[in-house]
Amino acid sequence: MKPAFYLGAVIHCVLSVYSTLGFARGMRELIQTDNHSAARLKTLQDLFDTNPDAYWTHIGDRLSWFKKWTTLKKTQFTSPVSVEWYAGGTLNVSYNCIDRHLATKGDKVAILWEADDPATPSRHITYKELAREVGRFANTLKSLGVKRGDRVTIYMPMIPEAAYAMLACTRIGAIHQVVFGGFSPDAIADRMFDSQSDFIITSDESLRGGKHIPLKLNVDEAIEHLAELPGAPTVRHVLVIQHGPGTAKMTAPRDLWYEVVSKSQPTDCTPTEMSAEDPLFMLYTSGSTNKPKGVLHTTAGYLAWVAYTHDLVFNMQDDDIYWCTADVGWNHRS
Repeated sequence: MKPAFYLGAVIHCVLSVYSTLGFARGMRELIQTDNHSAARLKTLQDLFDTNPDAYWTHIGDRLSWFKKWTTLKKTQFTSPVSVEWYAGGTLNVSYNCIDRHLATKGDKVAILWEADDPATPSRHITYKELAREVGRFANTLKSLGVKRGDRVTIYMPMIPEAAYAMLACTRIGAIHQVVFGGFSPDAIADRMFDSQSDFIITSDESLRGGKHIPLKLNVDEAIEHLAELPGAPTVRHVLVIQHGPGTAKMTAPRDLWYEVVSKSQPTDCTPTEMSAEDPLFMLYTSGSTNKPKGVLHTTAGYLAWVAYTHDLVFNMQDDDIYWCTADVGWNHRS
C-alpha cells in the first residue's frame, strides 16, 4: 500500500472498475494507454495468464502480515457458495495503513484536509499524528465497551475524525458501517436494525456548501425510530465529535462528547491480530430502487485488492496527493 493515499478508504470505488472477472481486460487496456508502466503491466499480465497462484501471492505479499497465510484461496461456486482468500493468515488493517510507515514516513503528511469553508485553515496530519489519534480513538472505544466483532455505525461529516473512527474500529477488530452523511433518520435506523449495531459515532453537525446539517439531531430521531422496531438493538452509546457550536442535545448517560471521554485515553493501542477472513466492514446500498442491501467485506482479500488496484490505476508516487471530494459513505463501497 502506498504511504500517501489512505483517506478514510475513499479509494474503494476502484473495485467496481477493475473487478476480478474484468481484470485481464482492464490490464490490457492499461498496457495500451500507459507507456510509462507498460513493461511492468506486461510482466504482471503474463504472470496472471500463466500462473494465477503466483500472481495472487504477489498481491498478498504487498501487505504486512503477523502470520503468513497457509492457503492462498478456497473457492466453491456451487451452492453453498464459499470464497476465501489467504486463509490462515493474520494481519490488521490499521497496522498496514499506519504503523508500517512510521519508521520511514512518520513525519510525512498522511491526510491533508480542506474544510467546507475556504476561510477555514487546512489540517495537515502526519503519520505519527495519525497513529496517535487513531490509538486514542481506539482506546476510547474500548473504554466504552466496544470489542472485537461489535458493529459500530459511523454517521459523520467529511472530517479527519471519520478516518480516525474507521481505522480505530479496524485496530480493535470492531466491524464498522459508514452511513452517508446526507441520509435521513429512517435510513440510519434501517441500517442499524439490519446490522444490529448498538453503537454510533457522529458529529453535532455537518457543513455542506455552507449549509448546517444537524447530524446529532438526525441520530436522535433515528434512535427513536429504531426503538419502535421489534427485535431492534438498544443503543448503548452515541459518541459525538464536536464539529459545530457544541450545542447539540445530549442524553446522559447514553450520549458522550468525544473530546471529553478521550482526553484521558493513552495514544498507544496494540493492533488486534485479525484472521484474513474476519469481517472488516459492512456497507448498504442506497435503497433507491428497493430495500437497502448490506454487503460484508472481509479483511485480507479486500485490503490486498484495494491497495493493489489503486496502485495500478493511479500509479501513486510518494510525493503525490490523492484528492477526493466524495463522501466516505459512498466511496467506502465496492
